[in-house]
Amino acid sequence: MKFTKSFYTIVFSIITIIFAVIAIIFYRQSTNVKAVKKQVGISLDCARSFKDVNTIKKYINEVHEYKGTYLTLHLTDNENFALESNTLHQNTKNSYYKSGIYYNKKTKLPFLSKEQLKDIINYGYNQKVETIPEIDVPGHAQGIFNLLKINGENNLYRQVVRSDGYNEMDYSNPKTIALSKRIISEYLPLIKPHTHISIGGDEITVGNIKQEQQIVKYINIMDNYINKHNVKMVMWNDAFHKKVINKYNKNILIDYWSYSGQRANKEQSDQNMALRATMPELNKAGFKTINCNFYYLYLIANEKIFNQHNIQFWKNSLKQWNPQIWNNNDTNHLDKNKNNIGMQLSIWNDDSYNITNLNLYNNLKTYIKSYLSYSKSF
Repeated sequence: MKFTKSFYTIVFSIITIIFAVIAIIFYRQSTNVKAVKKQVGISLDCARSFKDVNTIKKYINEVHEYKGTYLTLHLTDNENFALESNTLHQNTKNSYYKSGIYYNKKTKLPFLSKEQLKDIINYGYNQKVETIPEIDVPGHAQGIFNLLKINGENNLYRQVVRSDGYNEMDYSNPKTIALSKRIISEYLPLIKPHTHISIGGDEITVGNIKQEQQIVKYINIMDNYINKHNVKMVMWNDAFHKKVINKYNKNILIDYWSYSGQRANKEQSDQNMALRATMPELNKAGFKTINCNFYYLYLIANEKIFNQHNIQFWKNSLKQWNPQIWNNNDTNHLDKNKNNIGMQLSIWNDDSYNITNLNLYNNLKTYIKSYLSYSKSF
C-alpha cells in the first residue's frame, strides 16, 4: 500500500504531540519532586513569650527574604494556651483588648484570636511562607488544664490528666482523644489545604510496650482525623519508638530534635535511646523527617546569647553542621537518606527574660539570617 505525503505529515504530527505530552508530564513530576525535597524553616515560641500579629509577620518577612519555606508557631504550652478556643472557654467575647492583643480576663494572659491566626496564615501564604500552628497535645498541657479548672470543668480535668506524668494528658483515655480532637478542630478550617498543623507530642511518658501501643493508637487517630480535613500532621520524634515504628501512619512528618531527649540523668538518656528510633531508622521505614538537631539548631532566647562573642561562637559552630548530622555533634552516624528533607531552627524563650517583642526580634535577626543563608549551601 502506497501512502501519500499528507499521511506521513499527519502521522509525524501525532507522534510529535504524543512526545510533547509525555515530556510535559515528566517535567511536572520532576519539578514537583524537586519542590518538596528541601524544607527550610523556623519554629518560634509564642507560648512562653507571646508574639503579637505584627511581630509574627516580621519573622515571616525574614523567612521570605532569605528563601526559607515555613514558620512554625509554638502557640500552646504549660505557661499559656495562647489561642482563642471555644472548647476551653477562651474567646474574644470574654476577653479585653489592648494594643492589638486579646487578654483572658481570668488569667490575664494574652492570646491570638482565630481571625488573627487566619490573617497570619494568609499573610505567610502570600509571602510563600507556610505558617504552621503548633497546638501541643498530649504533653505540655498545663495551659489546657489551667483553662479547664478556671472555667469550672474540674471533672473533665480529672478525667484527662495523667497523674504520674509531667503536665500530660492521659493519651490512653478516650476522653483525652475526644478533647484533643475538639481543640484541634477549631483551627483546621483556618489552614490552607495540603499544608500542615503540628500537634507537638513531645516530652511525654512512654516507657513500656503497653504505653507504646496506646500512644500509637492516639497519634494515628489524630492523624486520620486531621487528614480528613485535607490537612497534614507534624510531630516531634519523642514517641516514635523502634518496636512500634511500623504501626504508625507513614504520612506523618517528623521534626527530629533529639535521640536522648536531652535528659541530664544518664540513665534516662540511655533509656530513651534504647526505645526511640533513630532518624535514619525513621527514614528507612518511610517517614520524612526535618532535622531539628538540638545541639546546633536550638536557641534559648535570653540575655546570655545576645553578645558578640556568643553570636560569633554560634555562627562558627553552625558551619560545622550539615543536614546529615542529626544526633547532637555525632559525625560517625550520618543520615544520607532522601527522606531527610529539611532543617529547622527552633527558637525557645526563657520566660523569665524580660524583653520587648521588637527588641527580641532585632536581636534574633542576625541568628535567623545566618541560619537561612547557610541553609542555601545544601
